[in-house]
Amino acid sequence: MMQRILDLDLDFFLSDAAILRGADDGRLDGADFPPWPLEQVLAFLHDQCGLREPLPGSVVENHGELFFRWREAIDAGRLEPPFHVTHVDAHADLGLGDSGYVYLMTSLLFDEPENRHHPKTGEGALGDGNYLAFAIACRWLSELVYVFNDGGGGQDALLYVLEEFDPHARNIQLAAVRSRQELSENLLTPKNLTIEHLEPTVPFTTTGWRDFQVDQPFDFVYLARSPAFTPPEADAIFEEIRRRFIVES
Repeated sequence: MMQRILDLDLDFFLSDAAILRGADDGRLDGADFPPWPLEQVLAFLHDQCGLREPLPGSVVENHGELFFRWREAIDAGRLEPPFHVTHVDAHADLGLGDSGYVYLMTSLLFDEPENRHHPKTGEGALGDGNYLAFAIACRWLSELVYVFNDGGGGQDALLYVLEEFDPHARNIQLAAVRSRQELSENLLTPKNLTIEHLEPTVPFTTTGWRDFQVDQPFDFVYLARSPAFTPPEADAIFEEIRRRFIVES
């Protein structure tokens, strides 16, 4: 049976979403980005996500760390790809806003899938805002559901990871492009790119939080604090989710 992951970012539980921030920007101001009341958080997790008891998983400070937690779990035999991911976040984390897609499309995708598990990290490579694209490049995901908050995206998936570079695509399909120069020359016209090969499609659904309702139970829960995108006032929510719903392994 396919395993199912609930992937939570603390910034989902805010009244708005911050963008274009880095690790050196510090925490948000809670007056500008107030967190949800704890009762609303617990109701969402219980009623809409179906959480009833603690599940195996991990907590991390920065969301990109999940790539390595998943890799460790796969190597240990606890997590078996491909698995379903429900990504509950104010951001899609598919690469919009950074240049990691260049390395992904022109280099990593030319490795055999089993050799993609140790990608470069940092600027222009794997990071907090694109780790899901890199996990898909490893062929770990069978399906991705993106649940966003009121201030979050819904249309913030990087165009270059979508099937046929269509902003309305219902699938993710990574494309291998050999020439970095050609990629840079066709940033606004990606359909003109010379594609060396296409990766398997991954069904992709986006939905606002009010319309989300889980239809099958989860097997794992992962939680990221994302300090540059959350205020200190939200830390109590982080600790309560950790205490109630995650058995760290």
